[in-house]
Amino acid sequence: MLCEVGSACGTHRSEPRDIKKTAKKLTAANAELTKTLTVVRAQLTKAETKLGKANERARRWKGEAAAARTAASRSDARVELQIELDPASLEPVHAVGPLGGGRLGSSGGRAHGPTVPDQAWTVVQLRAEARARGLAGMSNKPKVQHLSALTRDA
Repeated sequence: MLCEVGSACGTHRSEPRDIKKTAKKLTAANAELTKTLTVVRAQLTKAETKLGKANERARRWKGEAAAARTAASRSDARVELQIELDPASLEPVHAVGPLGGGRLGSSGGRAHGPTVPDQAWTVVQLRAEARARGLAGMSNKPKVQHLSALTRDA
């Protein structure tokens, strides 16, 4: 069965204006989709950047944790060795620095007396030392307050 020209059968368009209107609608929709795609790509790039930074921090923290575990096991071994050598002459062992960190107080790396924190210590090391000494409420304090509390406590 053939459609008559000018009839609205739904299969054939009778006027070229309908095609132009549809093309304009599709062009507008395509432009909107392109805009949305650009926004989504920007969000993806930002998320990938954040993920990369988070992965780098995680890798660095894992390395620091491994170093801290190694330092702790070496410290335990030194204490055990000291006990085996001369258990009668044991002196109290004081921490050389939090987690055996590279920056030390005035003790120069020796465990001959209490550790005295100084400006060379990081805030993280100072917090760890405050925790080790049982000082409460120090987690949100700045470096200066940590130093004054730890030197006053020593």
